[in-house]
Amino acid sequence: MWNIVKSILIDNNFIGAILTSIVFILIGFFLRKKNLITSDGKKTIMEIVLKISLPAMAFSAFMTDFNTENFKENILVFVISFIFYLVIIMIGHLIFIKEEKNNRSVMAIFIVVSQLTFFSIPILKAVYSDNYFEIMLPANMMTLSFRIILYIYCYLAISKLNFSKENIKNSIKKVVLNPIMIAMILGILVWISQVSMPTINIEGINYSILRIDKTLPSVFTVISSAKKLTTPLAMIIIGCILGEADFGDAFKDKKAWLCSVLKTIIVPLFVLLFIVLLQIMNIINFNEFDLAVLVIGFGAPLSAVVSTYCSTFDNNSNLASRVCFLSTILCIITFPILFILIKIVVIMPFFG
Repeated sequence: MWNIVKSILIDNNFIGAILTSIVFILIGFFLRKKNLITSDGKKTIMEIVLKISLPAMAFSAFMTDFNTENFKENILVFVISFIFYLVIIMIGHLIFIKEEKNNRSVMAIFIVVSQLTFFSIPILKAVYSDNYFEIMLPANMMTLSFRIILYIYCYLAISKLNFSKENIKNSIKKVVLNPIMIAMILGILVWISQVSMPTINIEGINYSILRIDKTLPSVFTVISSAKKLTTPLAMIIIGCILGEADFGDAFKDKKAWLCSVLKTIIVPLFVLLFIVLLQIMNIINFNEFDLAVLVIGFGAPLSAVVSTYCSTFDNNSNLASRVCFLSTILCIITFPILFILIKIVVIMPFFG
């Protein structure tokens, strides 16, 4: 076990990912505190990430060879992550049963809906930079379930709109027309259509004409450059969010602490243990990348979009900002521990 811990702590990718995150979070924090990045400036950076760099990352993740087993495994990541969202939300309602109904719904969201696109995925990409496609395919599958929950359930619950046919229809439009989802759907179509599309022979290997990473490498360079913006800009955004928080009130808020501890410690451990159980029972056959995506995905800080919803609809906005702040601070400590636990689990006989 000590050898595993030691190997992680001296792993350049891991150290680089954590160090990069901390440095750019601090940059964003101080720039926001000094108002060198204004509130409007933060929104502009967020738009660049959401509409340019993250879609580029989502699309490029599918520029890899297709195989049926890999496809089935990644679909299973989507299904299981979606089930986890529903189950943990229900558990959250039980945990906060003494709260008023609306507060109970919102606090249940706080413990499960993470900063997946701005925090988890950039760190996963950096830690597993030598296995980009292996980590980004399941990450994209989890993003599908994440956005369904975020743009339909979270939006309707926090805005206090009824779950009517019309409201759900409008929310689904937000999901489908989101730039990240559009890029992801295009990427999936390119990925799964490789076996039936006309091919071009490049250096003795046949590639689908839609594999622009091979057929149009100069064009794909633009996409690759855009995706590299994700990690630094996403972490700067997180830093800006922290820079807007009131430290004193956050540290004194017991509800914020409870939600943050559940979010960053209890929930990812629950996900880890449940996946281990499924693996032991031979119900699933996940690899390290699938496990890391799910555990780190659910263990990240509270989603900034959820915090924005709360602010927009004046629904537990102060609590949301405090949970966002405290859970981000906690993640700097918990993420290294979670990665160590993942490494320990995957060497067990029942894994792989």
